[in-house]
Amino acid sequence: MKILTLQNNDISPSGAIGAAIAEAGGAEEVRFPEHGDALPADASGHDGLLVLGGVQHAADDVAHPHLPAQMAVIRAFAEAGKPVLGICLGGQLLARALGGTVRRHHTPEVGFTAIEATEAAAADPLLRGLGPLPRLMHWHYDTFDLPQGATLLATNAVCQNQAFTAGPGLYGLQFHIEVTDHIVEGWVDAFSEWTRDQFPDFFASYRDQLTNELPASARFARQLGLRWMEMVRAARAEAQRAA
Repeated sequence: MKILTLQNNDISPSGAIGAAIAEAGGAEEVRFPEHGDALPADASGHDGLLVLGGVQHAADDVAHPHLPAQMAVIRAFAEAGKPVLGICLGGQLLARALGGTVRRHHTPEVGFTAIEATEAAAADPLLRGLGPLPRLMHWHYDTFDLPQGATLLATNAVCQNQAFTAGPGLYGLQFHIEVTDHIVEGWVDAFSEWTRDQFPDFFASYRDQLTNELPASARFARQLGLRWMEMVRAARAEAQRAA
C-alpha cells in the first residue's frame, strides 16, 4: 500500500502515524509542497493520502500558493474513493477542499488538551471503542467549519470542531496525533522565544506534559493509524475488484 504524504513543515514529519502506516505494511512517499515538490494530477499512483500540519494559515493562498494544489489532490483522492487523513493544517485543508471554511479562532490551543468524542464517534469505524479519548497535542490558531454533510466526531469547550469524517476513509483532525517527544521538542526549540512569551504555562510544563500524556497519545495514534490503514487496504481491494 502506497501512501502519499504531504509534509508541510520540515520539523513536522508523520511520526507516530508514519510508524502505524509502516506497521500495517504501507510505504510513504513524502513530498514537500512548500519546497516546490510536484504533486500528482490524480490519485492513480497511491492508495491513500496523509496531509500533515504546518505553520501556514490554511486560507492564505497568496502567502502559500501551494495550498490550492494540495486541495486539488485531496479532492482527487476523495473522488477516487481513496482514504484521506488530514492532521491540523491537513484537517483544515480537507475541510476547505470539500467546501468548508477556515478562519482564525478566538482562542489558540497549545499543549496536550482534553477532548471528548461525540455520540457519532461511537458508531464511526475509526473511533468506535477508543473512548474516552486521551489528552492530545494541539498547536493551532485556526479552526474550520464542517463541510456540508460531514459528521463531527470530537469536540471540546475551546474549539468545537476537533475531528470530523466526510465519508468513508475521509478524516480531518485538529489535534496532532503524530507527535513524538522529538517532534514536540523540535517545535519548542524552533519557536522557543515565541512559545515562552505567548504560552508561558506550556513552555514551563511541556516536558511534564510529554511524560504524563504522550504514552496514551501514542497508543491512541497507533490504534487510529492501524484502523485508517485497514480502510486503505479495503479501498485498494475494492478498486482491484472493480478494475
